[in-house]
Amino acid sequence: MRADREKWEQRYQAGERVHDGRPSAILMRWAHLVRPGRALDAATGLGRNALFLASQGFEVDAVDISPTALAQAADRARRRGLRIRWIEADLDCYPLPRARYDLVVVSFFLKRRLVPALKAAVRPGGLLVMENHLVGPEPDEGPGPAHRLRPGDLWRWFRGWEILELAEGLFTESGRRMWVGRIAARRPSPATRGAPRVRQRPARMKATRALRASPVGPRTVCALWALDPRSESRIIVAARGAYSLGA
Repeated sequence: MRADREKWEQRYQAGERVHDGRPSAILMRWAHLVRPGRALDAATGLGRNALFLASQGFEVDAVDISPTALAQAADRARRRGLRIRWIEADLDCYPLPRARYDLVVVSFFLKRRLVPALKAAVRPGGLLVMENHLVGPEPDEGPGPAHRLRPGDLWRWFRGWEILELAEGLFTESGRRMWVGRIAARRPSPATRGAPRVRQRPARMKATRALRASPVGPRTVCALWALDPRSESRIIVAARGAYSLGA
């Protein structure tokens, strides 16, 4: 929509660099599992994730609504000798091809109605990495609730996929402390079907909320999150059981 384009143009023309810098950490952790092929960076912004994927040998389509952001990202790519297909488009209107990409990354962009199309754009056996602001128990910098994940959204959206990593909690992003949800998930294929394999992140936390287990099925993978007031809040990921916060 024109209003979205004008908003982001103003922000990038004013020199905004939020969510710029190093590539997404969760993307860097899991991109190696996919043989370099075709990749999509949806809402690429200044291109940090597109540049990383291209440097790893992927053929990258990078989509964004802001021509100013894309021009700056393309200049970075030229200086690094990287070839990327930059696409100026509004993802609300852009027709995502089905089962084209070996890897799709969506970083700090959320349109709930686009989630099915983003999932469908991943080839069987391919990887989708998503991260966004999260509704947390305390306010932080960032957008309002309409543009945030709700706790549990990611595991619901990717039920039936192979969950490689899922995290919901308070993290440092671009020098700011903020509530974030992150997932890396692989679309099922005949070669990957079976019980989920889950990476459990180290838990160095003292929970300040009661936690209770409520298994709901042998193939469910869910996130359980607990706030540590002294350090980052990380989730404990468990396979073969779903967990919920206690009252």
